[in-house]
Amino acid sequence: MRYLSVLFATLVLAACSMAPDTRSNVQAASPAVVEFLLTSSATDFHTHRPPDPVRFRDVRVGRTIAASGEERYMLCGQFLPVREGVKAEWTLFATIETSGYEQWLGAQAAGYCQGSSVVWDKGDDLSASLQSRLDSLR
Repeated sequence: MRYLSVLFATLVLAACSMAPDTRSNVQAASPAVVEFLLTSSATDFHTHRPPDPVRFRDVRVGRTIAASGEERYMLCGQFLPVREGVKAEWTLFATIETSGYEQWLGAQAAGYCQGSSVVWDKGDDLSASLQSRLDSLR
């Protein structure tokens, strides 16, 4: 009987380790989605100032997947705002694809960007792309 329970436990562990990792099998966001998020984010930063970003860092695309299977794409990163006479600190931002888009800054963005359910695209840092979009609007 003891051997039977050891065999059963071994089979369960083996089955769990062979289960597909659905998070790593998710396809990267399409170029059209990335373009939309970069353009929306740059436009929002340009239109709704202050804060006026000087630089961006750690900008990447991710998505959350609802239980229904619906994907919601987002662009997350940090920006360094212009601060007169005060040392500026990096601030988190999130640009989320909705029926249009929403942009959140600071603690509100953290709720989106730091969640464990976010699946991040394996790609380059998009900071330079976002910076050039914003610079072209100025």
